[in-house]
Amino acid sequence: MFSFLFAILVLKLSFPLCSPIDNRCFWRLKTKTFWEGDKEIDCFFFIYTRFGHVKNEQFSGNLDKRLTSKTIHLILTLYFALEEINRNPHILPNISLLVKIECRLLDDWRINSLSSKREKYLPNYYCINQRRYLIVLTGPMWLASVIVGPLLYITKRPELYYGPFHPLLSNQELYPYLYQMASKDLSLALAMVSLLVHFSWNWVGAVVSDDDPGYEFILELRREMQRNNFCLAFMLLKQADTWQIDDGKEPEFDSWQMLSFLRNIQFINPVGDKVNLNHEEKLDTKYEIHQTLTFLPNPVFKLKIGTFSQNLSHGRQLYMLKEMIEWNTGHQQSPTSVCSIPCSPGFRKSPQLGKPVCCFDCTPCPENEISNMTNMNQCIKCLDDQYANPGGTHCLKKVIVFLGYEDPLGMSLAILALCFSALTAFVLSIFLKHQETPTVKANNRTLSYVLLISLISCFLCSLLFIGHPSFTTCIMQQTTFAVVFTVAASTVLAKTIIVILAFKVTNTSRKMRWLLVSGAPKFIIPICTMIQLILCVIWLGTSPPFVDADGHVEKGHILIFCNKGSILAFYCVLGYLVSIAIASFTLAFFARNLPDTFNEAKFLTFSMLVFCSVWVTFLPVYHSTKGKSMVAVEVFCILASSAGLLFCIFAPKCFIILLRPEKKSFQKFQNIHSKI
Repeated sequence: MFSFLFAILVLKLSFPLCSPIDNRCFWRLKTKTFWEGDKEIDCFFFIYTRFGHVKNEQFSGNLDKRLTSKTIHLILTLYFALEEINRNPHILPNISLLVKIECRLLDDWRINSLSSKREKYLPNYYCINQRRYLIVLTGPMWLASVIVGPLLYITKRPELYYGPFHPLLSNQELYPYLYQMASKDLSLALAMVSLLVHFSWNWVGAVVSDDDPGYEFILELRREMQRNNFCLAFMLLKQADTWQIDDGKEPEFDSWQMLSFLRNIQFINPVGDKVNLNHEEKLDTKYEIHQTLTFLPNPVFKLKIGTFSQNLSHGRQLYMLKEMIEWNTGHQQSPTSVCSIPCSPGFRKSPQLGKPVCCFDCTPCPENEISNMTNMNQCIKCLDDQYANPGGTHCLKKVIVFLGYEDPLGMSLAILALCFSALTAFVLSIFLKHQETPTVKANNRTLSYVLLISLISCFLCSLLFIGHPSFTTCIMQQTTFAVVFTVAASTVLAKTIIVILAFKVTNTSRKMRWLLVSGAPKFIIPICTMIQLILCVIWLGTSPPFVDADGHVEKGHILIFCNKGSILAFYCVLGYLVSIAIASFTLAFFARNLPDTFNEAKFLTFSMLVFCSVWVTFLPVYHSTKGKSMVAVEVFCILASSAGLLFCIFAPKCFIILLRPEKKSFQKFQNIHSKI
């Protein structure tokens, strides 16, 4: 093919390459001297021109050289190309091309003989009229160009190398006038990597020649493999012979006029390939992929199984006929060649220490991270409003949750709060209906009414904690809870003080009697409530409660809740409420042994004990729970403490009023009331 390329190249030239000669320069080859040995034989082709048409061309002599069949094939190809050009009068009008061939063993003696003019015909030189316009065609062995190149360097004679591209010959400092007809091909490594990608192989070995082309190829192959995370399991260098040849000492060439023309020549050869002698331009490359088959006793047979075209779009460059491939395993399925099994989605690659990147371990993705592709180096973290599925392959949208009425727990607490509120209202109606009975009068009707109303408010305020939180509900939750419970606790405190004053104070001075009759202990309720209101105002003014969201409490859920803002303010409000309850409990405890008649000190003591126990237990339980359970714990404490006050204080009285009214006579009541 390179002979055709050169023939067309010659057609592009519009002037003769050398002076005409009279003798025929074609050689007749001896058919009995073919030799397939290990000696390196290469040929130099010297192209001449002659004015006029050459008719009845024949070989003028014998080429008495031991040549390989490949070299003979190249010689015959060149001869055929020149003969076709000479037969066509339209290609080179009135000009014919002749060729002189020098095929020699590449050893020191032969090269020295050429450069020292010991032969009849000197390369690159013809003695008629001393006109030496010449282009030297070398190949297919690169060593021939290395030998001739220094000889042509001094005289600036152009040299065309038609063999495979060699990186050493592309050195413009050493060979400024040498032109390689084969362009530098960087797509071979890409073709090899494309083949690896096609068969999913990432752990392969390489066998390359131990010379410059082999080194350059392996470097390019490594770069392409690194881009695709492929690795070389091993690399074998095949030894290649090298020759040290002495340079010629007698420059005989001066055909430098052809250099500018050769740099700008580019054309399309008969098979459709683009030829460009400018080494800086990259040409498109196409490869055929063959499989070697051996059919004993027949010789080796090559079967075309695919192609690689660099100029096609990505994904279409490689074309393989899988059904044509015969694997050594005897199966149609391609073998596996990987260092590590690919990591499936949900796992990431963890490099193995001291091993190539193709060797790795598969590690599950951390919590809330995913890998949705095979062989991912890093897992992808899900967004704040998303969470990873159990397999770690994709992110799911988190569900917004809160303690709502549609939730079974929220619905149960809401029903319980309404039931307690209704029960408290029923007790209030009983007290209103029997307000003139000794039992109701003896326990201070006004304080009983205030306590029952505050308990109804306590039960109902728990509903503010259920449902979708908002800024308004968050503010009302804490302030309403603090105020109504302060009213209830201070009312119990006032009732306890009245009982103590009625049964413990023996001094019947006018001042003490005035305190009891005027109801001065009742002022404890507004005073305590006012202090609690001041604390709430400070709380709301500094760091009020607000709506907050937490996506880390429950997996797959975003909890919407009311953030208390200032925890210190919340503890101050709760601590103040507990201090009132403790004071009531302490006073009621001292009054527990008073006479039983109309004495409710024992009931007040027990109610305050329940109240304090509930809220003291609330703190550790509240901080040990998460999610909706925190809100449920707070609602439960509100209901439990309120229910404790309701049952401990009013259940005995309702029992007497409804079931045993005869136990308390009016006369006994008068005796006790006269003390008051």
